[in-house]
Amino acid sequence: MRSRYSAFCSNNVDYLIDTLSPEKREPNDETIIQKTIDNTKWLGLKIVRSLKGLAQDDTGVVEFIAFYQTDKNQVGQLHESSRFIKKDAQWLYLDGDQLPPVKLSRNDLCFCGSNKKYKKCHGV
Repeated sequence: MRSRYSAFCSNNVDYLIDTLSPEKREPNDETIIQKTIDNTKWLGLKIVRSLKGLAQDDTGVVEFIAFYQTDKNQVGQLHESSRFIKKDAQWLYLDGDQLPPVKLSRNDLCFCGSNKKYKKCHGV
């Protein structure tokens, strides 16, 4: 999961397609992924929980929250429970369920890693 998030941050479209399970790939994936990258600045990733996904497993689930800023300076979050499968020793993204956004407390540290309180950073 972290590697796919990093790929979105670093504009690595090929990696994102390569780590998508083949049965889930669509002919226009490259265009859609590139549009997402062009219109989104990723601000931080929080792994909420993971199930399985260890070296001896063939499946895994990762619940995460990815914080982002759109090209219109709106801050949002993608909260998802993602399913992964392992084929030929490589983890592949299968699909995910979108979950409701989490409510952030004004006095929590900001998700972007600034070490400022949320209210003094992206919570404005």
